[in-house]
Amino acid sequence: MAIAKIKSFLDNSLKSVTTPLDRTTTLEPEIGIRIIHSPYDKTLRVTVLGARHLPQNFGFTRVNSYVVKVKFFPGKEKFETTSKNESWPQWNEEFTFHLRKETKIKFGKSKVTEEFLDGSKLIIATLYAILEDKPLIATDKKEAEKENSKEGSKDGKKDGKKKEGATTSGSQESKSNKLLGQLFSKSSDKEKDKEPVVEKKSIDKRRTVGATTISLDVKNFVTKPPKAKHSDEVSTGDIWKPLRPIASGISGAEDRRESKKGQVEMILVQEKSDKKDVSEGRLILSLSRLRCSLQTMHEQESLKGQLYIKMSVVDGGRVTHFWKSDRFNPCVSMKFAQDQAQVIAENPYEGALKDVSFVVKFVSKNKIGKKTTIGHFVIGPDVGGTYSEQWKQAMAKPGNVVTKWQVFE
Repeated sequence: MAIAKIKSFLDNSLKSVTTPLDRTTTLEPEIGIRIIHSPYDKTLRVTVLGARHLPQNFGFTRVNSYVVKVKFFPGKEKFETTSKNESWPQWNEEFTFHLRKETKIKFGKSKVTEEFLDGSKLIIATLYAILEDKPLIATDKKEAEKENSKEGSKDGKKDGKKKEGATTSGSQESKSNKLLGQLFSKSSDKEKDKEPVVEKKSIDKRRTVGATTISLDVKNFVTKPPKAKHSDEVSTGDIWKPLRPIASGISGAEDRRESKKGQVEMILVQEKSDKKDVSEGRLILSLSRLRCSLQTMHEQESLKGQLYIKMSVVDGGRVTHFWKSDRFNPCVSMKFAQDQAQVIAENPYEGALKDVSFVVKFVSKNKIGKKTTIGHFVIGPDVGGTYSEQWKQAMAKPGNVVTKWQVFE
């Protein structure tokens, strides 16, 4: 009888437990969005419901909280939710995008532009994880500090008189420091200077979990909102979509031949030359953008490494010139200044570029200083694939800018 009662109790309790936010069997990160279109107000109200199956750590670092950024495309308006420190966060925060905008023109006149919903317009939701300062595994230094603090507390209990004397001297020192601080306001200036550094550090702690896009096609607005402000309002209902890496699902992905190691947008151009003795001018290779997969980002996060890209000009097996980017934290996308991120192969006479090629490396460097090549590729005349194709196109039409996404191998 006792076993039967326990069994019935467990069955009833399991039935009464509702799965939060319609749990799915895939266990991949997902986000819930609800969109309401109001033709009367000319607005689009986007509600971020919540997220589920989110990663609780990146490498050896715990996730402190999660934030969602919502954007209307095309447009500049974007909003951000509050941070939630749960692996199944629920926001239920609503943001309003105005589809009717009024812009001022000369002589006091204004121009009204209105956005109509169709498949070309999107709502983009990007979810970020904000990391903690402390790693999952405590270092030897922190453990030693804990032991020292314990020993200090024990000594404090034994030698009470000594501690009292120390506190009095400490209070005197603090008073003198306050007086100096009042006379010389250098400390306050230093604190002000440190403020932007703190903001930068908080941005550096962000890691992109993924993004999703919802088409604003009229066909997707099929339901009436439960608490409609106007009779003509329509809603998409609660939509749950998987969070995909930003490097995936973007137009032109097939042309970029995306890989797990990452890809870069390379720009190659040969300058035109007016000299009679020279076939054409210099060959310039520039770096524009980097896109990296979440898998690579997680791997580098676990190694506590920083990344950089190196481009070299190799002439006859010898490096003649190179450029190296500043080290940066693992990320899924990054832009570079083309006028600075470039290497140049000189072309002093006809046939000088016959044995020249460009080598591009994606490198990780950890705290110890150990370098690991994540991937590399060579752009040249005899390497094959899109690497030689970009070279041949630039050489065939001097002055023509050839831009291609190249994959690290």
